Amino acid sequence: MLKNFLYPYVSILNGAAWNIRQNLEGLGIASSSVVPGDSHEYVAVSVWSPAQATMLLLGILVLCSLVLAVLFLVSGYVLDRKRGVIGAAGLLMLPGCLNLVSLWPLLLYLPDRFDISGTGVLGAPLGFLPLLALGALLGWCLTILLADILPLGDRFTHLYDHLWCTAGLVAAVFFVADAGVSENAKKLAESESTSRQTSSYLARQTGAYVAWRERHQRTSSASCRWASDVQQTLLDYASEHVASFTTSGPQTSADIYARFRRPLPPQEVTTIRREIAAYNAAQCPVKQLAPGISQSTPPSTVCLRTPAMYCTAFADPLDRKVDQEHIVHTTALASECIIPTLVRLREEQQKLLALTIEDKRGKHYRWLYYGFFSLVVGGKIATSTMKLFALGARSRTEIRRTVQLFKYATQMAGAAGRGAMRAIRWLRIRVSGAFIMGR
Repeated sequence: MLKNFLYPYVSILNGAAWNIRQNLEGLGIASSSVVPGDSHEYVAVSVWSPAQATMLLLGILVLCSLVLAVLFLVSGYVLDRKRGVIGAAGLLMLPGCLNLVSLWPLLLYLPDRFDISGTGVLGAPLGFLPLLALGALLGWCLTILLADILPLGDRFTHLYDHLWCTAGLVAAVFFVADAGVSENAKKLAESESTSRQTSSYLARQTGAYVAWRERHQRTSSASCRWASDVQQTLLDYASEHVASFTTSGPQTSADIYARFRRPLPPQEVTTIRREIAAYNAAQCPVKQLAPGISQSTPPSTVCLRTPAMYCTAFADPLDRKVDQEHIVHTTALASECIIPTLVRLREEQQKLLALTIEDKRGKHYRWLYYGFFSLVVGGKIATSTMKLFALGARSRTEIRRTVQLFKYATQMAGAAGRGAMRAIRWLRIRVSGAFIMGR
């Protein structure tokens, strides 16, 4: 029976503890890495155990909830003395009583999964709900007690309205900021998809180029060796995560022309590009019909017009010339514009990734703000409660009930302490007397 009564409170606080743990992980404040209790000192072993790391937070939340329950009972006394205490106690016991009669809803406060060092992961929404409720209750209790202890008057209510409106405006700003977060993440995903497709497209064309060279027994050329060696690099670009691409991706075109990631001399790079240009001229010749007017080879299985999304950067200068019309002609190997495009995409993704990481970290700061905002909400509810119970219109003998209750509790504690000391002295005398009589 006691287990069923306590279940709602334990499940709620457990979900809140997991929510806090996930956000602490995302902020980098705490880690779920723990050392097993049976490990020896000379063995450096650690494991990831979010459940074990969450137990401490659960214990802290239990203690804080007990303190908050006391504040809630005192606030009830401030509002309506004994009836207020009874009403507050009834509200505190309501979840447990509902669970005893199977009326408490079974909600999943725990997350479906836990992300280790998961920046941007906020945990289960229902796990955040208890924290908001506890924050609102704390704000309500503190405002009620503060209004009882200090003669705040109506001016405090008006000043609190300023805080309430300002906090609401800040919350609206955060709501708009969330739209920017999704926009940066969307642009990063689009750029990542483009770089993957671009790398795959170039890999297919260089593979066809190697096959053409083998059919014509020209495999000893520098461009054929490069086209064969670059396959693994392009496969990595097409398959690796965006974080890896921004780190190991091409910073310059020379990084793609490298042989097994080892830079080639500039003269050899120029030779490769000239041989590829000759290959394109042979496979997909461009006819000059008139000055400034040219005609490309019709599209086929060999000659294709490079999709615009794969060719968003001008080619590097070759023999002091920059081919700006490369994209309008059909080519068999579009390395001239695809390679600079991959360099540009890596730079673009590096910037977008930094913005996305910062946006994800900002989610946790907004999570903290909404926790603070729940305190403000609780205080705003308390101002209405104060008007409902007419705290400002009480006589001098009815104010500062908190101080009176504290004095009464202090007197009772002092009387209990004195009674305990007298009982100890009496017991000591009886024991001493029995000992003397026994001798």
